[in-house]
Amino acid sequence: MAIANQGYRRDLNLKETTDDTVALDNLAGSGTASDLSYIQNNLRNISSVSFNSISSDGFFSFENDRQITISGLSAEGDATSTAISIFLPNPYLFKFGDFIQLSGISESGATALNGQYSVSAVSPDLKTVFVSKKGVNYTNPSMSISGVTFTLKVQNIFAFTNGDVVNLSEDVTFNAAIGGPTITLVSNINYYVIESNGINKFKLSTSENGTSVLPPSGVSGGTPNNFQIKRQDAVHQQQVINFIKPQVQNTDGEFDWLDGNTINSTFDTTQSNIEAAEYFTLKKYRGDQNVTTSESIRVQGSIVLNDPDNYNQTGDLVINRNPDGSIIPNAPAPGIYISDTRAFSADNNPWSESTATGNVDGKLTTESEEVSIGELAFLDGNNSMIITGIDSDVSTVSGTADSFTHKIPIQIQDGSGNKETYYLLLSTS
Repeated sequence: MAIANQGYRRDLNLKETTDDTVALDNLAGSGTASDLSYIQNNLRNISSVSFNSISSDGFFSFENDRQITISGLSAEGDATSTAISIFLPNPYLFKFGDFIQLSGISESGATALNGQYSVSAVSPDLKTVFVSKKGVNYTNPSMSISGVTFTLKVQNIFAFTNGDVVNLSEDVTFNAAIGGPTITLVSNINYYVIESNGINKFKLSTSENGTSVLPPSGVSGGTPNNFQIKRQDAVHQQQVINFIKPQVQNTDGEFDWLDGNTINSTFDTTQSNIEAAEYFTLKKYRGDQNVTTSESIRVQGSIVLNDPDNYNQTGDLVINRNPDGSIIPNAPAPGIYISDTRAFSADNNPWSESTATGNVDGKLTTESEEVSIGELAFLDGNNSMIITGIDSDVSTVSGTADSFTHKIPIQIQDGSGNKETYYLLLSTS
């Protein structure tokens, strides 16, 4: 017990203080200790989620139901409800409010316990899950689990986001292929969340820029399959500085947000907005990853190419030429590409003459599958065009065109400026 006015010994590191909150308030003013308590242990805070499954393309996914093995069932009923205890052979992180389902209970008088539940509590060792069934009175401390299925239902309410720093609760091994090598993620390494959809799936990387994805695509399994992914939720000074107090739009200052609507209609509107956002998010172009699409892209307006790093200064850089002069295959410079040609990096003409210029039988040919022509002028250098086979406006044309496959409307203008529409008959050969 500290004696009044005895002072402090340097080697005891302030152990003489019997009430730290009182000492802080005396030193820094009343209420200081309470304020500091809000950030107490803020560097040790974590958020955890149990492993659900891993997809073939390397995502830690939570979009599918997870069936979990159980080792026992217990029921204790009374006049109002039945408390059900679900025992697990291995710990699994269930949380309050998780949605679960029991099915396959066949004992006499207990079939009513089949159904879906919300988790009400979990034991500290994570091996017992507690739920309750109202309106059913059934007691059996050791129910049969033969044929019983215990399922964790999907709820798209949580996912880590890009840039989050996470660890695994233990070392986990994944199978790269059947009969092939294995890949192990270790618990004492920091991993970074990448390619998160913010809802139910994400990938991990050993680097913040996401260049090293682990595990890679094509893996399966996960041993053990009950590990946890833990996010470090430390709050630093910068997070406190960046905090923006939410603005309450209601005139009464309450968070009701119903605006005269019913609760059900508000839920329906919110759900509709969420689903629309999820759909259009998949249609948007992202700046943090490559986007490949086979859909037609229509651009209304100008396309601007920026080169802030001045990479495309020379032709060699544009086509990614090696220092020895050889071209790097399949490694074009960044930019907008039309077909296989980088936009504005070359002056390509899709039309070519099949014969020498000026020949009477000269033809224009192109390999393009779709061609559009604005105004096509036929000139011989004297601003004139000779059409043979027509003697006058009332004469008939000798011969019949029967080998054409396409036609293009053209306007013929005489010396007085009068125009008449005719058709060019074209063939593919």
